[in-house]
Amino acid sequence: MRFLSHFSMAVALAAVGTLAVTALPQEAQAAKKKKEKDSGVQISKEVRPKVAAIQAAMATETPATAKPLVEALLAETLAPDDRFIAGQLAIQLGGKLTDTGLQERGIIASLDSGRTGPEQLPAFNFFAGNFAYGAERWADAAQRFQAAYDLGYRENNIEPLLAESYFKRNMFPEGLAKWDEILNNANASQTKAPESWYRLARDRALASGNKGLYSTWAAKWASAYPSGDSWGDAIAASRWTSQSDSVQNLEVLRFMKATDALKTTRDYKEFAEEAQRKNLFGEVVAVLEEGKKKGIVSSTSPLIAELLEPAKREASSDKASLPSQPSGVRGSGSSSVMMNFADVWLGYKDYGKAVAFYEAGLSKPGADVNRGYVGIGTAHAFAGDLAAAKQAFAKVSGTRAPLATMWQTWIAQQAAPATPVATPAAAEPTS
Repeated sequence: MRFLSHFSMAVALAAVGTLAVTALPQEAQAAKKKKEKDSGVQISKEVRPKVAAIQAAMATETPATAKPLVEALLAETLAPDDRFIAGQLAIQLGGKLTDTGLQERGIIASLDSGRTGPEQLPAFNFFAGNFAYGAERWADAAQRFQAAYDLGYRENNIEPLLAESYFKRNMFPEGLAKWDEILNNANASQTKAPESWYRLARDRALASGNKGLYSTWAAKWASAYPSGDSWGDAIAASRWTSQSDSVQNLEVLRFMKATDALKTTRDYKEFAEEAQRKNLFGEVVAVLEEGKKKGIVSSTSPLIAELLEPAKREASSDKASLPSQPSGVRGSGSSSVMMNFADVWLGYKDYGKAVAFYEAGLSKPGADVNRGYVGIGTAHAFAGDLAAAKQAFAKVSGTRAPLATMWQTWIAQQAAPATPVATPAAAEPTS
């Protein structure tokens, strides 16, 4: 995130404005004193002639002659009011000369004086932070940006700049904690934090190399702005941070299908091959037909001849051979046998039978409880019974817990009302 450009800074400072500082001739002193009294700032007798000289030089055709006078005044040990006035003069002259260094010194002097008005404090702290950011004084930038943010300043991309001032120091946990604070504050207001902020935080979490941070922030993005892209990222992060077997991988792929996160031919190939290895012919057919319909799997793809057509040939006789209820399984069946049948019925989109077989598997000795409840939750979710799905996923623990949590988040999103989204100032390219 780039700091505010020098040109943009000059325009912004002009908009904020400064106190009108005028050292008038002798005959206008009464009016001048009244202005000072009204502003609450009074120039000392010792400094007044110096202010007059600066103003006189600034009014000439060569205002640059006032710069050494201003710098000399800033270098003095001044009372608060005098330091404030010196700062205001530096800001004004810096604007005339397009001298951002002088403007920065003026802003700092004004802030350090303790006399800057409450209407200017937020912006002045931001500008001081912006100058520090441009000079790569990251700690100073963070301090000033935080002061401006705490005072309610919300312009010029202050939120990303504040977070970036931590990342520039490789303080990834601290920077992400700051993003968390910023996002929570924005979402507590009437408008929702923009998606670009979630993506920025996710990107920094990924750059940290910390798998846990990446997984957390990918999930935050998907939770706030669900889409095939965001869920795909969250799922990829979850897979990166956990070890799963073939059954669990298929469970994840089913969630990807539900959230429209299957985006490439490779995704559909992985799903179809995983299902084919388990003889889930109905699921092979369903996923590849979906890929064809979306135009992701080409009709000339090798997947058609190698997986789809053979699965179609097997599906009819396979489905006819299945027990329609758990009691029809020979020898009553083990837990894994019951759940395997449940997977087959899930692939044929008979969700009621799938749930019945998963439940039968849970009742058997040595049952993989988490596999069973993920299956039940998935079947209910595919059937549209989201309340029942949520109840099932709530019972999942262990290595499947992250997947169950993602399912629960997705379920909550299906009924969540839309929230107006904040539109931040256009961000400049990241550096």
